[in-house]
Amino acid sequence: MRKTILAVAAAAALSAVSANAAIDTYYAALYGANEVPGPGDPDGFGAASISIDNITNAVTWSFMVQNIALPLSGAHLHEGASGVSGPVRVDFSGALTGSAVVDPNTALITPATASGFYVNLHNVDHPAGAIRGQLQYVGTVNVVPEPETYALLLAGLGAVGLMARRRRLLARVRTPLPGWQGRPSC
Repeated sequence: MRKTILAVAAAAALSAVSANAAIDTYYAALYGANEVPGPGDPDGFGAASISIDNITNAVTWSFMVQNIALPLSGAHLHEGASGVSGPVRVDFSGALTGSAVVDPNTALITPATASGFYVNLHNVDHPAGAIRGQLQYVGTVNVVPEPETYALLLAGLGAVGLMARRRRLLARVRTPLPGWQGRPSC
């Protein structure tokens, strides 16, 4: 039993440490001239910042736009090379900013494949797309667990240790002493 408790505690400690996420960050310069098939908004431009947690596939985004009519009627991340129209992989629901949208398609986007994806923003004047830009990989940030995470891990390991100690002490109390025959008779 003791070995089982120690194995569970070790597994918990290793899984807590190895579950560190890495956030990949991407950028896209958005222009109306990039729309395929065009025309996009000829004087529209903007920038897109996209962060993807490569453990949970959660995406966070922020779009800054100029000279296009708002509100957006659509905002998407498409799969496709420059000059090629491709399928929608992530739908941002027309929001300029957002976070924690979990989409399994984000697993397709890696630093090596980023240039094969593009951001496309749509509005009423340009329903096929007002501005577009290819993703460019910026960098990866490894997320370090908060001190509270380690404190909880240590508290849990301490609780497991106390339970194992208590179990050992109770086992000793229940074991009769050698030579003892039970209750003394009166």
